[in-house]
Amino acid sequence: MLRILFVRDVEADVSDLVEKLRSSGFEVTVTDTPEREADADLVLVYTAPEKVPGWASLDIGAPLMYLLDFDEDVVVTCPHGCLGKPPGGEEIRECMEFIIDRLVLEGERYRELFENINTCVAVYEAVDDGEDFILRDLNSAAEEVEGVKRDDVLGRRVTEVFPGVDDFGLLEVMRRVYVTGNPEHFPTARYSDERISGWRDNFVYRLSSGEVVTVYEDLTREKQLEEELMEKEKLYRTIFETTGTATTIVDEDTTIILANREFERLSGYSRDEIEGKKSWTEFVVDEDLERMKRYHYLRRRDPGLAPRRYTFRFRNRHGDVRHMQMTVDMIPGTMRSVASMADITEIERSLREKEVLLREVHHRVKNNLQIVSSLLNLQGLRVGDDEVLDVLKESQGRIKVMAMIHEHLYQSESLARINFREYVERLVNDIVISYGAGVRTVIEVDDIKPDIDTAIPLGLMINELVTNSVKYAFPDGTGTIAVSIKVEDGRAVLVVADDGVGLPEDIDPEGTDTLGLMLVRILTQQLDGTLNIRRDHGTEFRIGFQMEPS
Repeated sequence: MLRILFVRDVEADVSDLVEKLRSSGFEVTVTDTPEREADADLVLVYTAPEKVPGWASLDIGAPLMYLLDFDEDVVVTCPHGCLGKPPGGEEIRECMEFIIDRLVLEGERYRELFENINTCVAVYEAVDDGEDFILRDLNSAAEEVEGVKRDDVLGRRVTEVFPGVDDFGLLEVMRRVYVTGNPEHFPTARYSDERISGWRDNFVYRLSSGEVVTVYEDLTREKQLEEELMEKEKLYRTIFETTGTATTIVDEDTTIILANREFERLSGYSRDEIEGKKSWTEFVVDEDLERMKRYHYLRRRDPGLAPRRYTFRFRNRHGDVRHMQMTVDMIPGTMRSVASMADITEIERSLREKEVLLREVHHRVKNNLQIVSSLLNLQGLRVGDDEVLDVLKESQGRIKVMAMIHEHLYQSESLARINFREYVERLVNDIVISYGAGVRTVIEVDDIKPDIDTAIPLGLMINELVTNSVKYAFPDGTGTIAVSIKVEDGRAVLVVADDGVGLPEDIDPEGTDTLGLMLVRILTQQLDGTLNIRRDHGTEFRIGFQMEPS
């Protein structure tokens, strides 16, 4: 039945009019003072024309229609119509059509909105004095979320459709809202029954009709993502804390955002004293600070501009200095970096001790070889045979080659490789001087640093070939000896050449019984090399072999 709230704003007997409206099918309530929110489909105000603007400014919650006495011509604005006093049957019919059209229009709008919003909506009618509720309407969004068909559940109790609603806690909220009329928000909670489960966030309110409405969202996916993120955070936090290395996350301004337990132990500060309060620069010794600052800012411009791994010296709360190896990576999509530090202090100490030991070993080997050379020299003083003396002198030369290698090794920064250019220059000059020859030398050696396994065979070959040239190539005591080592694409070529009388045609290094050339052939094989000889305009030995990068 259509509801009219009849408001008397003037003194008048309206009983006949009220009866006429009721007989026309309206439910009529008469009042002199309407509430702000009228519970009606139309408010009919019996008033004077001059009072219409005052009524129009009120928000009563329903369309206003006026019943006016038109004793004279007046202009009145009535958006929803006016009835003359007393209204005739046609006017009452038009009033009824207006109300019906409005309700139909609002119903269509309501249903369209109801069905198309993404939010779930369910409408319930209270039964059993508000202890239970019957489902009266359900929109499409709710059908999809709850896995039901609207026509299958309408008219059924909420405790039947959703048997877990009481344990869920929503039923108690619905009962309370039905009694008090006060809307309530039921925070996100997990609903579960034998058929469905998921996270729901509900808002519950009561309509003027007494029906209770639940408007809710399905937050299951969001909760799953939240739980996954929490699990990942827990995993990453566990990794962060148990890597075994001191680890920090550093902001662009050098502030330490996060620090793990190992960094606490290393630094001597608690996490509360570090995070958000200290810069990593406070833990670096002055000599390393500028270099590390440069890396810090270059890395944020382009991670490829700064080394990912390097060493530095760390100073803790008590001023103790530790040697650390740092590994740094940028966190994608941020200006923050994660840095892990391994304490290599003991390794550094061990390496220094090993270095001292190796230098001592090379030094002692060199000294022992010199002792052997001195013994040969003493032996030569007791020998009168020139051929035997020559053999002893050649042996001394070979021993000196090896002694010089060890001498260069213990004097070099690297105990594994030597500056071979300096070594060759000294070796060749010593040979020429030892034989008292007036021979000119030309030495061209690339900047190579071979290890001991390559340096000794090379040194021995150079010694044999240069010694042979000095002794046999220059009968008049003058000439030129050229020694070169060139390296290209990992392939090295040693050339020892002279402009002397040349190697006799009958001498073949592959079949010779002379010790010097036999050594050259054996040492070439030791290096997996190749040996070629040119005999025109003097003699040239060309030995090719692989050279590892220094």
